[in-house]
Amino acid sequence: MKEMKEIMMAAIFDVVEQMFYVFLEPVGDEYADYAMEAAIQFKGDLKGEMSVLVSDGLAKSMVQNLLGLETGQMTKEDIEDCVKEVANMICGNFLGRLDQTRTFALSVPSFSQPPRKAVTDGDACRLYFDSDGESFGAILRLTN
Repeated sequence: MKEMKEIMMAAIFDVVEQMFYVFLEPVGDEYADYAMEAAIQFKGDLKGEMSVLVSDGLAKSMVQNLLGLETGQMTKEDIEDCVKEVANMICGNFLGRLDQTRTFALSVPSFSQPPRKAVTDGDACRLYFDSDGESFGAILRLTN
């Protein structure tokens, strides 16, 4: 799990910093008050799900940085699509870093607001971050 956590952290930093111009600081294994979640399933040699948890303010900053929209211009759909795209990009980046020779099928990302209760349950690789007082988290669950 330690190796997966390191690969996951590298994928998160790569996507969030380069695509959304948001800089994250790890905050340990703490569950913050997230406003929304996007989840994507993958299957191949490994099967599982990656969830991305985001505070409202951070989601709006990501939309603003990606699309150039001010807060008053963005819609709920813009925010939802952005959070789902973050999950998609991080999961793809993670799986590519894990092993470039493997092929994975990815589902269409789902979105929930507020996050599902299950994100705090079970055995999983969890990473939590702060960005100027806003919260970001990612959870990787492997299944059989």
